[in-house]
Amino acid sequence: MTPEEIVHAVFARVRATDPSVAQLYAPDAVLDHGDGVHSGRDQIDAFYRGVFVRRPQPQVEALFVNLPTVAALLRVETGDGTVNQVVDVFQVEDGLIRAMKVCLQPG
Repeated sequence: MTPEEIVHAVFARVRATDPSVAQLYAPDAVLDHGDGVHSGRDQIDAFYRGVFVRRPQPQVEALFVNLPTVAALLRVETGDGTVNQVVDVFQVEDGLIRAMKVCLQPG
């Protein structure tokens, strides 16, 4: 998969509450969500399992690519009807996500 396809796959798997989303990350990847840093695939897996409880439906509105960086502008609706705009920035190398950071989550 291309880096762009990998990023799109993250959000497709989140929408499907598919725990294999963590497999898109390198074993030593780092995910910074603002509520803390999740290091390694096991912690990233646990993070996403917590996210699935809210049943988010992230939709990619735009991708900005300057490899190895891929930034995704998202519209995220949760199970309770809350809608947020979020920017997630990924570092994708060698077919895996090395790092992801949530840069903006208003509200």
